[in-house]
Amino acid sequence: MISIIIPIYNRAHLIEETLDSIIQQTYEDWECIIVDDGSTDDTVSVVKQFTASDSRFKLFKRPEDLLKGPSSCRNYGVSLSNGAFIQFFDSDDVMHPNHLKLKREAIEANDFVICQLEAFEGSFDRSLFDKATKYTINRPVNVLEAFTTGEFPMMMVAPLWRANSIKPYLPIREDLHILEDHELYVRALATNQDYVIINQPLIYYRVGSTSSTNRFYKEVSYGLGSYFEAKRTALAKIATPKVKLSILKMTLGFFRMALAERDLQSATACLDFIKHNGLCYSLDLRLKFYRIVFFFTIFKMVKRGDTLFKPLFKL
Repeated sequence: MISIIIPIYNRAHLIEETLDSIIQQTYEDWECIIVDDGSTDDTVSVVKQFTASDSRFKLFKRPEDLLKGPSSCRNYGVSLSNGAFIQFFDSDDVMHPNHLKLKREAIEANDFVICQLEAFEGSFDRSLFDKATKYTINRPVNVLEAFTTGEFPMMMVAPLWRANSIKPYLPIREDLHILEDHELYVRALATNQDYVIINQPLIYYRVGSTSSTNRFYKEVSYGLGSYFEAKRTALAKIATPKVKLSILKMTLGFFRMALAERDLQSATACLDFIKHNGLCYSLDLRLKFYRIVFFFTIFKMVKRGDTLFKPLFKL
């Protein structure tokens, strides 16, 4: 049996589409554990219509003594699950009818199987099921390095896990606002994990809806601490020059975002993170970093001209 774990919070306008796609799965041996995070709209009422008509849907409420948030709900959902396989899923995504079937057939003796994900906006159009794949997920030489640098895409919902392969790395970090999936999967991939790739879009994820990640890209201070924690985990597992350079560039991107927001505290935190984690591993990178620090010092004094300084804050 496959245990599908879905956290929900105020998704009354979207959850029906998601649960309908699960009912339509050609693979029928599943349970769907839905954990409500304290919804204040009609989400629970909508879900109860599904639990009343299909016993494979199971609705639970996050206990009050557990931290609020999707990670806490996922952890709680896993603790209630009975399946030999775990499929994390989001309350606004849609499954291809053969999603579970193809993954279950492909996983065999492997630890996990991933598929392609395809984005959509607004109401889901079933014609997307018939569209050709737009990209190929290649099998990397070093999957941990490729995942850490973003070359191997694996969002929270992408893999179907063998339960006994992912449970040793649970619980998901509940203190992180963003990148909790990245932090979890870095730890999991740091050991030898056998996996299969299905180069077909089997999960359709909705873009444009409210999420912690979207908030982070609009308000850098919101998730910066979580970003640092996730990347510290990554660096503790693999600190090759390629990984360091990837994290360095990403951190400088958030540094520039902080400057645009006039958030000097977050900008300083980014530079401190780069320095303390030795991301500038070569003389050339260190010299460029010192140049950035120098012009940042001037920027803090004049407190204006970020457009003028912008080219100076790049490697």
